[in-house]
Order: sequence, then C-alpha cells, then structure tokens
Amino acid sequence: MTQNNPGSTESGKASVSTNAGGDSAQIAGRGIQLTEKAAQEVQRIIQEQNYPSDTALRVGAKGGGCSGFSYVLDFDHNPKTEFDLEYISHGVRVLIDKKSEFFMGGTTIDFDDSNLLNRGFVFQNPKAQGSCGCGVSFQV
Repeated sequence: MTQNNPGSTESGKASVSTNAGGDSAQIAGRGIQLTEKAAQEVQRIIQEQNYPSDTALRVGAKGGGCSGFSYVLDFDHNPKTEFDLEYISHGVRVLIDKKSEFFMGGTTIDFDDSNLLNRGFVFQNPKAQGSCGCGVSFQV
C-alpha cells in the first residue's frame, strides 16, 4: 500500500531546522515530513510510554529487506549529533542521519489505520524506484 507521491497535510509543509542559523524553511526534495495523522500517532505513543516531551522520532534506512533498503523508525531521547538533520513536522521532532537522508529526502510518513491487519506507518518516498509488498523495504 506504499505510494510514491507525497500525501497532503493540513499545512502542506513541515518546518525544517537547518544547521546554520536555525532558520526554518521547506527545502524541496529534502527532509522528512509527517502527515498530521502520523504526528498524532507518534505523540500518542510518546505520551503512552511516558517518554520526555522532547523525544524525537528517529527515521532511517539500512541495507537489507527484499528490495535493498529497509525503513527504520525508533524514538531518540538524545540531542542531534553532527551526523543528523533535524526537522519539525506537526510539532514532532524528526531526526535522520545524513546518509539515510540521501535515500529518503522528501519522504512523507503517514499513518494508516483503515485496516486492522495492516495498521501502521506508510512511507511515501519520492526517491524509491520500487518497494516490496509489505512497504517496509525499497530500492533506489
């Protein structure tokens, strides 16, 4: 159920925290955005797990999976490092390492709860040339 075109959000844009000067701007083909629904789910999990309010969603890509790369999602309680990029999307801190951003820049993450069996996060990665049926791995 993975799509390769970005979904729409209420605002349509995520704030981007750049490394130089702290300015916020949307950069085409860069960054990670969450839909409002995905951000609400992330915030719900953070509250449910009693994580600190500044907890970030760590997004990444690693080699493996049936299509070459697998998506990775986790929570990160640490500040960003020099190897990370940080984005704010619908009030959620999103961290991605620079290497993963090369393969995932411009990705929108949605949350699909329309089917109880396939409930979960859906990646809409414009750089993916294909993906497997499960939607957790992709090729560039």
